[in-house]
Amino acid sequence: MDPRLRFWLIAVLGALLAVVVSFGIAQETYTLAGVLAVLIAWLALEWLGGPRPEAWALAAALAGYVLGNRGFAQISLAPRLPLLPAETALLAGLAATLLRMARRESAVIFRDALNYAILAWLAIGAGRLWVDVRAHGALALRDFATCYYALFFFLAQAMAAHAASARLLRRTLLVALGVLPLTFFLFTQFQDFFLGTLRVRGVPILFYKDDLVAAYCFAGFYLVMTATALPWLGRLTIAAAAYASAFTINSSRAAIMGLLVAGGWWAAARRWTPWRLQAVLAPLALAGLALVALLRGGDFQQSRAYTLYEHAASIVDFSGTGRYSSEDRRTVGDNNRFRLAWWRSVADDTIEQNPVFGLGFGYDLAERFVRTYERDLGDDFTTRSPHSIVLTVFGRMGLVGLAAFGAMVAAMAGATRRLARLARTDDAALGPLGWWSVAWVMFTSGCFGVVFEGPMGAVIFWTALGLANAQTTALLARTEDPADAGKAQPEPAEPAASAR
Repeated sequence: MDPRLRFWLIAVLGALLAVVVSFGIAQETYTLAGVLAVLIAWLALEWLGGPRPEAWALAAALAGYVLGNRGFAQISLAPRLPLLPAETALLAGLAATLLRMARRESAVIFRDALNYAILAWLAIGAGRLWVDVRAHGALALRDFATCYYALFFFLAQAMAAHAASARLLRRTLLVALGVLPLTFFLFTQFQDFFLGTLRVRGVPILFYKDDLVAAYCFAGFYLVMTATALPWLGRLTIAAAAYASAFTINSSRAAIMGLLVAGGWWAAARRWTPWRLQAVLAPLALAGLALVALLRGGDFQQSRAYTLYEHAASIVDFSGTGRYSSEDRRTVGDNNRFRLAWWRSVADDTIEQNPVFGLGFGYDLAERFVRTYERDLGDDFTTRSPHSIVLTVFGRMGLVGLAAFGAMVAAMAGATRRLARLARTDDAALGPLGWWSVAWVMFTSGCFGVVFEGPMGAVIFWTALGLANAQTTALLARTEDPADAGKAQPEPAEPAASAR
């Protein structure tokens, strides 16, 4: 085509498009203008180089979910279209990644046990959904989010191969987790402002779910240990702030279990910095709280120090029969019995009806529990997830789905163990170990709370897991067989500092 003709065609089409967009804006319809703005920004990022556009979309989602939590999760990009942040980032990432795969620019699926297990779990879930959507419609699609969020794992693996994109994701999550203790403190002090004033289309931008905030803080506690861009004093200060913030939250017992599990992997790697820091922080905090209680006088059993003691003790009160004196912990035994009764109800319901393939997506896993629980839960009880990803998978996908999910967990443990052994002598392994720590904190929290079923925890978990696996694969391949270093495998985003 003649260059002058091409120029005039583009100019005319651009002018017509500008008129249409201007007319839409005048009518307060911003969808087309928004799509064009995103497209222009996407093309600009591609042209400028650096992190890929889909990495920017995922980074925005990560920062939003950490700092905005369930407030950010409810923001729809279009008022008449339920396009939520996770789904937006997922659609953009999938489209871009498929295009790059066609151009042989990205490797999405690796030939390892973890990839195969997750693919099998997704395939089982998709087969179950094919049946359930006919019976339950949109409810089945909503519940299937527990499975399709796993696609973030594959997107993260693809981005790990691009150094600039991997660095962006790492730095975004580090900054967000580092700032979280401050924003959470401000939220607790000025809730009326955040819930009543700082809103978009009637939805608060910041609205925190306490147990998720605690899990984020503990994840940040480990991830910041590998932040080489910060001096060691800065790393320890941020880690201490995150650690202290998590223990101000009464509903953080699942996150505490995640803290211990991730700490176990650091111990297996013989890296003791997190344990040494806790050995300093815990006694200081307890001594300070005890001193405050002594100076204030009154009943010591109502002090914050005693509340923390009962908070930790309730973790091993499996039957929920313990007696608790502090005002904040008096109902914790009821909470333990509540979860145990719900888990037993889901297990019994699934075993009776369909133990092999489960009850399906869209099935109300709370119906039998609400009907048989000894206490009245009221008419507004709408929670659909039984506060455990293990029971959710069993209830919806049966033993077949649970077997694939168990294979995934076994593959996670195997890969982390191999990396931990390497980390005993190689500082480069600390970068992936930080991502594994985030994944294990979120996973353990999900075994005792609603984490995987919503985007606030699922996006962080699956992204961290994908980056951890990709960087571990690259590091182990280069260490075990230097000849494989030139193959198409991702490189670690940043070297990690020593953390002995």
